[in-house]
Amino acid sequence: MKHKYRFHPSEYALGENEQFYSDMEAAGWRLVKRGENLSKFEPKEPGQVRYRIEVSAPGFLEEANLSEGQLAVFADCGWEYVDSRGLLHIFRSPAGSGAPEFYTDPRQQAATLKKLKRNCIWGWTPAVFMLLFQWSMGFAMQGERFWPKFTAQFYRSWIEHTAILAACCALLAWGLVLWIHDTWQISRTYYRMKKGQPLDHNPKNRHLIFKAVHRSLLAVAAVFIVLAAGQLFTTVFSDLPETPEGPCLRLRELGWEGEPGSFMGKDSSAVFSRSLLADHWDTVEYLGEENSLAPWIYQDVYRLRDPSMAEALARALMTDATFYGDFQPLEIEGLDAVWTTGGLELVVIKGELVAGITYQSDLDPAAICKALAEKWA
Repeated sequence: MKHKYRFHPSEYALGENEQFYSDMEAAGWRLVKRGENLSKFEPKEPGQVRYRIEVSAPGFLEEANLSEGQLAVFADCGWEYVDSRGLLHIFRSPAGSGAPEFYTDPRQQAATLKKLKRNCIWGWTPAVFMLLFQWSMGFAMQGERFWPKFTAQFYRSWIEHTAILAACCALLAWGLVLWIHDTWQISRTYYRMKKGQPLDHNPKNRHLIFKAVHRSLLAVAAVFIVLAAGQLFTTVFSDLPETPEGPCLRLRELGWEGEPGSFMGKDSSAVFSRSLLADHWDTVEYLGEENSLAPWIYQDVYRLRDPSMAEALARALMTDATFYGDFQPLEIEGLDAVWTTGGLELVVIKGELVAGITYQSDLDPAAICKALAEKWA
């Protein structure tokens, strides 16, 4: 049997849901099941049918489902039970059947909406609590350095994974807009019913601004998800090539001889990715096998689309350095700016190129900078 699936209105838009299902039945599609975001329909001879939604308000540890006795009462009144989802229970009856409305007094129906309204208002509480808990744990472990490091890591991620972060921001904004609209809608319905105004079972096409913003944010998120997938599939993971490629240094260019090896289970390797804001090379090189005394070097090199972002990225690299220390400027001919901790860490800028380098203490930072200046010339 052929079925059709359609996105339904939010569970907090009661009248819109009833109108939506009635319109689908008039178009020849009868509701079979309501899912989280989609409703399932089966073909049916078009007809005029009323749909109504009952909201259950179970007590603590009580089932949200209606009992057999409750369903029997609805059936006796001419209402066919269709499906339930969460606190919503959907019924239908042919137009003109004489089946009475569920409530004669809107104030009684308002009492059933309290739990639905509370669920909407406090729906994000667990996520916010977990986020605050993680931040507080991070602050407890890192102290005053937590927020600068968090900001630096976010900025680096923005440079390296622009599309996926933009998609996440768009989805977060979409969720926030949806939550604000749902809260306003269910609260408005609840307070109107408390004043004795009945639910509008056939609302006109409203909320046009919300729908435009809602769909635009989803479209933006979809575009960035596609771009993020493109970046993922074009990212290259490889061993270090025999001939040095790209703007990264090799230890042989610093006067060290030997084949790339590994240390503590980590092999020498290279990763190249291209984001919307930069090309990014991430390399690690060890000489020898499992020898802690052999030279090693880690490099993150960025070629920015916008050179004006170079200094901000350099500051982020210094804040997020592995061996966090007091970076001091170093004058090197051929480079725009250099900062070093005196050992183990370097941050370098030349035009649109920015590098964050961590290296074994036997290596000379001045020699690394001069080799970079030559390579980037």
